Amino acid sequence: RGLPHILPDYLDYTVTGNQPVVVRESLLPQILDMGAKLVESSIELFPPGLIGPFCIETVYNPRKGFIVFEVSARIVAGTNLYPEGSPYTPYLFKEPMSTGRRIARDIRVALERNLLPSLVY
Repeated sequence: RGLPHILPDYLDYTVTGNQPVVVRESLLPQILDMGAKLVESSIELFPPGLIGPFCIETVYNPRKGFIVFEVSARIVAGTNLYPEGSPYTPYLFKEPMSTGRRIARDIRVALERNLLPSLVY
């Protein structure tokens, strides 16, 4: 109805907004691999590569896996809505942390270690 040329596999996803999610642990290696490959490719294509936050926007289909539909080299709109950050930040930082606070922390640490040129170009 209305979309006769689209495969049924893709009719099960409707964008309704941005919401951080916790994915199945078994999918985390694929997600981390996507991020690592994006960073590696960015270094090859435009040195020094991505600096700062980025988002790989995907949909997931159980039969086809992750499908990337956009890469945003910035803080995306959905992350600003969650001042506590992603569900994973407490594991890395021992406290909830928003994207902005993470950036501020990275800048402070770089200043303390005299590494600011590695963050800003």
